[in-house]
Amino acid sequence: MPDGIVDYQGDGKVAVPGAEGNTANNEGDRGQSYTWSAVSYGDWLYVGTCYAAMGNTLTLMQGTLGDSFDADTMRATLEAMFNGTFFYGQQKEDGTPDKDSGGILLKVNTKTGETKLILSKSSNNIEPLFRNAVRYKGKLYFCGSVRKANSASGLPSVYEIDPKTDEYKVVYQGLSSLQDYGAAYKQGISTGIRGMCVHDGQLVISNVGKDASGKFVATILTSSDPSKGQESFTEIANSDTLFGYPAISYKDSIYGGSIWDMVSFNGHLYATICTGTPDNAPDDNSMQSFAMVRGDKNADGTYTWVPIVGDQANDKAKYCFGIDPARTRSGAANLIVYNDYLYIGEYNDEEIALERILFNKSKSGEDGKSGMGGVDCSFVNANLEQSVNLYRMDKDENMELVVGDRTEMFPEGGISGLTSGFGRNENQYIWRMQKFDGKLYVGTFDTASLLEPIGQFSNGDIIDMTPEEWDSQVKYIKNLLKILLEKNLPNNPIEGASTLADEEDGDAAGIDDADDVDADKAAAAEGLENLGDALDDATDGLADQAATMSVDDESDDAYAQKIDGEIAYFESFADQYQDMLNAYDELKQQYKDAYGDELPGDIQDAFDKLLSQENLKKLQSVIKCMYYLRDAERGFDMYVTADGVNFTTLTTNGFNDPYNHGLRTFAVTNQGLCLGTANPFNGCQVWIQRKENSENPVDPDTPDPGNPDPDPTEPSKPNPSNPSNPGSTDKPNGSTSSTTTVSKSTKKAEKSSLPGTGDSTATLVAGLLIAAVAVLAVAFGLRKRSGR
Repeated sequence: MPDGIVDYQGDGKVAVPGAEGNTANNEGDRGQSYTWSAVSYGDWLYVGTCYAAMGNTLTLMQGTLGDSFDADTMRATLEAMFNGTFFYGQQKEDGTPDKDSGGILLKVNTKTGETKLILSKSSNNIEPLFRNAVRYKGKLYFCGSVRKANSASGLPSVYEIDPKTDEYKVVYQGLSSLQDYGAAYKQGISTGIRGMCVHDGQLVISNVGKDASGKFVATILTSSDPSKGQESFTEIANSDTLFGYPAISYKDSIYGGSIWDMVSFNGHLYATICTGTPDNAPDDNSMQSFAMVRGDKNADGTYTWVPIVGDQANDKAKYCFGIDPARTRSGAANLIVYNDYLYIGEYNDEEIALERILFNKSKSGEDGKSGMGGVDCSFVNANLEQSVNLYRMDKDENMELVVGDRTEMFPEGGISGLTSGFGRNENQYIWRMQKFDGKLYVGTFDTASLLEPIGQFSNGDIIDMTPEEWDSQVKYIKNLLKILLEKNLPNNPIEGASTLADEEDGDAAGIDDADDVDADKAAAAEGLENLGDALDDATDGLADQAATMSVDDESDDAYAQKIDGEIAYFESFADQYQDMLNAYDELKQQYKDAYGDELPGDIQDAFDKLLSQENLKKLQSVIKCMYYLRDAERGFDMYVTADGVNFTTLTTNGFNDPYNHGLRTFAVTNQGLCLGTANPFNGCQVWIQRKENSENPVDPDTPDPGNPDPDPTEPSKPNPSNPSNPGSTDKPNGSTSSTTTVSKSTKKAEKSSLPGTGDSTATLVAGLLIAAVAVLAVAFGLRKRSGR
């Protein structure tokens, strides 16, 4: 059932559950993908959403990053890939597109469940996409991109909300007009903003704007009275004073994440920065890692900036980009202060990695755009190989690894005893962290929710080739080769070549008459037949393997063995493919020896589509991804520690929802710890862990309520049919804790048992098989086209 906080009314309109005139009570709005920002005031939780998160990303890929696809085909593909759960825009009952509702800002009373819509396109013609929020001097501040008055684009903006009246206003806007935005867009500049905090009694914001010369730059600004608006803010840093680190282009890491996170620690202002660009990329499968700088405030209000994590050679940074030279995957890092340490959580660059799977970046069309069908898992595999670490830095700026693998820099590994990703490769972001009741809570993004079917994607279709389809396509290629051979071979001396397409009789008549032809020509004929036999063997092998897929395995052991068997088969298939490549190379040499020339162009083109090292590399990358996903558990993870070292596991499956691929926000209200999920499938959710004594209110300006709460336990599943409390979920009375304590001696979090047949995760096996066939089908060009 859809979630998404509000209900979609149709025609782009939304309403809160229980509101007068709501014609779709509790039907949800799947388009509200992420709780992208959250902040509290008393009992109230304010939430800003990200609308159609993955759909917007695909639009960005098409409009800015040079990728090409048909929207209708993409929608049908995604619906097929994710069994109708992936949201790619509103639809009417007849399946035709409806108007999108857009991002919203609302508030939920976590005590009574009362919900109020503050900003939305349908209510006041303001469509916010707020990525962060803080509380400052009794007001709430949200930053992000805001679209107004049906404009085509949003501007980087900071909004102020008065929680006593819910009045709102823009207090800072990074670009002065849509014309400026258009100019930035044409240059591929990302205007998204995220970093924001309170430091030394001032509100600190990040933004993207223009410098005096008209160049687009990342900026950091402060204000002691932001209510006074734009003129109250003073710039304290820009791209130049930040050592040229900020990456602000969509083609950069995290799509130009720029100033990522900021925090006040030990009297200093610290900021993490995305730095990766195509020019400084260390290799094909990573972008330069993040930097971290320290801002020291001078007597005149200006700031002096010192690189802590960055360029050691030129800028004298204490640590290299990404902290550890062995770590090369994290494009950003999230920050929080806990127990006199600054905790630094890595954030891998999944956006570019997923783009490599969706689109063929190695070959562009005549228009310079990359078409669908990349199926290259090498970047994703590099990320999976280096799941995220958690560091902490003391007041003297000494680094310590808390969660992570052993490296030369940290030979003992993390002090928690946990390996990278809390022992789970699929954890690719430490997305948010929060203090509550003296404990530190950590939430992750789990890439398995997206990767399970993503490898199936190719050429605008799901590659669902049956053995019969594969067989027919091989016949087609072989018949084509027969025609080309008869047409192009000099004097057509190799009669045996025609047997390539003879499915009834595989005898090589021409080779039996080798005495009648030149030995070199006979060798060329034999090479052609060997290659044809290899194609037949591949067809037979796929048929045999597909037969095993129809067997239902109920037990965990049988299911696990089946997955291992599928991976082993495709490893064998990759070896067979390598043999075919070798045979093809031999054939080209044999033909040259026989006729003193290259294979005819048409023949070579046909084989080149079928057999290439690039295609083999893609197949091998999918197989490697299979290994990482074989025991992955979909859904975000959540951990808690009372000492900053030893962690307790609260969930590893998104609270039993595999579509909750990330824990995106935390906030603390009078009622307890709230969290918001990222769910691009069925819409975001909001959960609460209630305080034991929630009747004693906390000053809304106090960031960390001190009243004790019960031991952390896993909340129950939301009940969207309960309009009295639509925005939160309580742990039922009498339910038991399902946490798992992880000590230093535990090197890897326990995996849950594999799902039985019928569980939604059981589609993993079919998805992985199809992914491997997809690689071959894309590379070979064997996919059937409609009408053929």
